[in-house]
Amino acid sequence: MPSTARFIIISKDALFCLQIKEGLKSVPAVELVIVVASQAEAENKIARNRSNIFLIDEDSVFFDNAFMQRMVARFANTLVVTTAKKDNPVKRRLQMGVTDFVVKPQVFNTANTSKYLQAILRRMGGIVAATNVSVNYKDVTKTVGVNDKVIAIASSTGGVEALEKILSALPEEVPPILLVQHMPSGFTKFFATRLDGKYPISIKEAETGDFLMKNQMLIAPAGSHMQMVVTQNKLAVDCFLGPKLHGVIPAADILFESMANILKRNAVGVILTGMGADGARGLLLMHTQGAKTVGQNKETCVVYGMPKVAKDLGAVDYELPIEKIAHKIMELV
Repeated sequence: MPSTARFIIISKDALFCLQIKEGLKSVPAVELVIVVASQAEAENKIARNRSNIFLIDEDSVFFDNAFMQRMVARFANTLVVTTAKKDNPVKRRLQMGVTDFVVKPQVFNTANTSKYLQAILRRMGGIVAATNVSVNYKDVTKTVGVNDKVIAIASSTGGVEALEKILSALPEEVPPILLVQHMPSGFTKFFATRLDGKYPISIKEAETGDFLMKNQMLIAPAGSHMQMVVTQNKLAVDCFLGPKLHGVIPAADILFESMANILKRNAVGVILTGMGADGARGLLLMHTQGAKTVGQNKETCVVYGMPKVAKDLGAVDYELPIEKIAHKIMELV
């Protein structure tokens, strides 16, 4: 009997998948969580990833009985169907090889999500002894709109250390944070994963369509620009390929300018240590639109480049040592 759980979540509901992945990744017995949008994708990935648990979201994807029977016959997996409808006919599918079904809560808050995940873990069919597992769930269910505060940070050389000083001083409850950190391609996903394991807020590499959430930081992927957009009356990000700006991609100017145009005074812009001028003009636009802006001071910068250009342009409201920036951010929001 395997000692670890390797999940495939089959759902087209991106927010639902995000919530479940956030909870499961803190469980030691859960080794892998993969999200797919169809049964065909699931069948393509199951053998390659040695998945042993299916969580099927019947509220967003239809599955026929033949698929479920085939999965049980070929791979002897644990199949758990989940739905928000208590009268859903999935009960009858228990005879088709489905291990169990779990009713989703109507509202995914911290308490409800923790109970829901415990119910999923208890139905692992003996794969792991999960009854006493404590779920450390990061609440990233609170999407925001144009009337909410958002924090944007730009950094380059020396920025990793500066950013960690800010994160270590922030409280658990924070507005959404968007970060542009100049890094080589392929490094930002690893960087996001490492930070996510150290700090109480959720931290991930941004993907096009990600909604901005309270208590979450999205990091612009290396090799793509990131801008803020409005979709479904909510704030989201768009990550796209394009020419380098100031010799870099992603460029903080693109993010800052999009925030200035959408959020006006509901944004806080922060520019940290780094070489060059990226972010300075975007921060100036934020400043002229009413946003509050913060720059790291010369004494605590590894390279006093980006913050200096921003200061010289008149874009910085507050110039502070790195140790005081987190407190100022929270004061401004």
